[in-house]
Amino acid sequence: MSKQSTQANRENIVKISTGGVCLALAFVLSQLKLFEMPMGGSVTPASTLPIIVYGVAFGPVWGFILAFIFSLLQLIGGWLVTPFQVILDYTIGYTALGFAGFAALKSENRLKIHGALNRFRGTSIIKILLFSVVAYVVRWLGSVASGVIFYAEYAAEAGYDSALVYSMVYNGSFLLADLAILAVVLVILYMVIPSTKKADDSLVAVRKYTAEFIGTFVLVFVGCGTAMAVGCDSANGGGYILTALAFGLVIVAMAYSIGNVSGCHINPAVSIAMLISGKLSVADFWGYVVFQVLGAISGAGLLQYLFSLSGKADMTGVFDEEAGEMVSWGLGANGLAGVNGSIPAGLIIEIVLTFIFVLAILGVTDSKFKHGSFGGVVIGLALVLVHILGISFTGTSVNPARSIGPALFAGGAALANLWVFIVAPLVGGALAALVYKAIAGAKSDDSDEKKEASEEK
Repeated sequence: MSKQSTQANRENIVKISTGGVCLALAFVLSQLKLFEMPMGGSVTPASTLPIIVYGVAFGPVWGFILAFIFSLLQLIGGWLVTPFQVILDYTIGYTALGFAGFAALKSENRLKIHGALNRFRGTSIIKILLFSVVAYVVRWLGSVASGVIFYAEYAAEAGYDSALVYSMVYNGSFLLADLAILAVVLVILYMVIPSTKKADDSLVAVRKYTAEFIGTFVLVFVGCGTAMAVGCDSANGGGYILTALAFGLVIVAMAYSIGNVSGCHINPAVSIAMLISGKLSVADFWGYVVFQVLGAISGAGLLQYLFSLSGKADMTGVFDEEAGEMVSWGLGANGLAGVNGSIPAGLIIEIVLTFIFVLAILGVTDSKFKHGSFGGVVIGLALVLVHILGISFTGTSVNPARSIGPALFAGGAALANLWVFIVAPLVGGALAALVYKAIAGAKSDDSDEKKEASEEK
């Protein structure tokens, strides 16, 4: 056997043995349940992460093979009698096989794993995340197709006329939560592994997107968490004001922390306004929006987990005192109950409130006009302002990401009316950008004319 073929065989052994370890890790993670979704399905701690990292490091063909084997194992695992058999037959077995492959290699060949990590780190994190999103969409479509067949009887029990709609919502809810966790871990892993490249432009984008994730996570966790803890209906005056202040104070805190990194949009409506104003690129806009939504989902998921763990009642949901558990979760989700279910009224109030809020942001962040270092306070107070009016109508969204996160976990009407709280804030943000561009431009032109006139004199 030639040296070249021997080298090729050794490389294949590295790939196969690494695949064994990745399979073991993926299967172990898939058996851990973080929390159950209201409509069913369990969210796991990024169980597909090892497979995605492996696919990026060793190529799509090897990644596909590993993913296919993992799918077969999941299918077989579903038919096993006890969790002990899952651990014994697959987890321990594949772990042993993987480490046996490493042990069979010479020490210098083990260094090839470092090369694989370099390939992973050398790939744009945006491409990795897009690959992951596409993979999840494909997985969701497959789950929806099978759900149409197997979930027909459950759809009627859950109040859905169509098994297709039920399958889409049911599978989408926990898969989005799973994707949020995966994205977080991928970004952390990407930042931890050192880069061998001299100029790493993608890391700058990662830092901005991570900042947006953190900011939106905090917004939902603190803002919606306050609403859950104290209640925020119009009859509960104290809770009403506390909820408005919680959302506003989060903006103040984040503006002076992550604002230094990403500008602290933490809201797709703000990001679309910045895009229209020419202050944000198209690529960054989509990066911001994706991470804002993932941050909101993560914040809502952690809230539900903590409230469930502590046995604390969600004041925005329905709590059964006799059973001592939540009948339905609210999670501070937005809704149309305050406008008697009127979609036009919900759209109008959200468009107007978002317009006011985003207009204030554009004005205070305009570099042509000096507003000092109080911008974060002004923006935070602007959010408090729109909440004081809006809570009694819709709970005040003015932020599609803030609405998406809680709605996925609350389900029901919150999910059915979610489109209102996506469309209206985006329209309001876009209108604010166009209007501000017109009026600020007119002011700027007026100042230039006066300057020219004084110079002529």
